[in-house]
Amino acid sequence: MQGFFDRLMLGELKDVMIAGYVDYATLPIFHPLYDRLYFIIDEVIFELYLSEAGIIQYNELTEIKAWFTLDDDDHFSLMSIYSQLFKTEQTVTITKITYSSIPFSSMSISYFNGQGCGNLLFDPNHFFGFTFL
Repeated sequence: MQGFFDRLMLGELKDVMIAGYVDYATLPIFHPLYDRLYFIIDEVIFELYLSEAGIIQYNELTEIKAWFTLDDDDHFSLMSIYSQLFKTEQTVTITKITYSSIPFSSMSISYFNGQGCGNLLFDPNHFFGFTFL
């Protein structure tokens, strides 16, 4: 995880995204899947996920692809959650990361958004993926 943390602390966080799908059989609504998060830092994509052992891990990607099976009337889609997480559209500075490789432990990211400090808690103890506090 150190490679991800170093980039997050030193690079420019451009976006945080989640994947999901749009079901075109009904009114086209985005259905988010919170079990993987995508951090775009500088020009690099980091996929954050929970391993089968329950440990938060990451992959470095060149592109984001669907990892789940789609129905014929569904389309893979992405959504930015940057402004929901950081309560701003401005650049944030990551000031501290707290992480443990103990299964099902949370990860905390402290940040400064230009007006004040905030803290994100990524909790993997949720049936549908990460929750954010």
